[in-house]
Amino acid sequence: MIITNTTRWIAVWVITAVACGCSVVNAPPSLEPGMPRRGITPRSYKMKLAVLNLLDPTGSGGRLSENVSEMLHVALFETGRFELMQRAEVRGTDPNDIDTIRKQYQLRLDALVVGSITHFSPADKTMALNVNVMNAYGLTMAAKAFTVRYTGTINVDADREDIKRIAEWIEREFPKLASGLVLSRSDNRITLNLGSGSGVQRGMWALIASRGDIIKDPQTGEFLGSDIYVGEAYVIAVNAATCEALVVDTVEGKTPEIKVDDKVVFK
Repeated sequence: MIITNTTRWIAVWVITAVACGCSVVNAPPSLEPGMPRRGITPRSYKMKLAVLNLLDPTGSGGRLSENVSEMLHVALFETGRFELMQRAEVRGTDPNDIDTIRKQYQLRLDALVVGSITHFSPADKTMALNVNVMNAYGLTMAAKAFTVRYTGTINVDADREDIKRIAEWIEREFPKLASGLVLSRSDNRITLNLGSGSGVQRGMWALIASRGDIIKDPQTGEFLGSDIYVGEAYVIAVNAATCEALVVDTVEGKTPEIKVDDKVVFK
């Protein structure tokens, strides 16, 4: 005879009830039918960033190009909003070759923070800096110009408050959003029920979740199982109330199993 999980559950419930001398017992939770889908290993649960060395077409920034990047990495970490790739992993990369960097880290990152010194003024010890947050697949998500003060001549350091201001701007650009649902799927494209009215921006990443082995309490109807992540996608088009996202292969190189009504959790 084949013993199923449900049979074992009922047997334990009956034996326990008899041993306790219960005259009235409630039915055990029921297992909902259906095979659970394969879970994935997300690249991250928070929005994961890498801060690259600054581009310096002025040729005057010197060690400030690395100094600013190190300080911005720390300031972003201190917001608590993001997961950061270690600077040691990207410190030696060439920011002029952004496409190569993107492809190299595509399966490990959500976005890159790229800065460029556009003007350097030793007289008033300031530099003009353009900061760009770019999706790992090349979509520009946010961009803004800043003025950063610095001190020193040989041992040069950027002003911490100015760097903190950049980190706070990035944090404001990517607030934590409400959860949503998958409305439809066509091949590797899905439509979600959240749009610009909910704060969704082009390039944002979302985790797609589905229930795994589900146990339902017959008295309350409450689902006692937990969600599992089945896919990741990034937004490619945004309307007021909906958005379209592109599903990407998992870090294991498999195609995610995503269905209508799956839960969407933005990073």
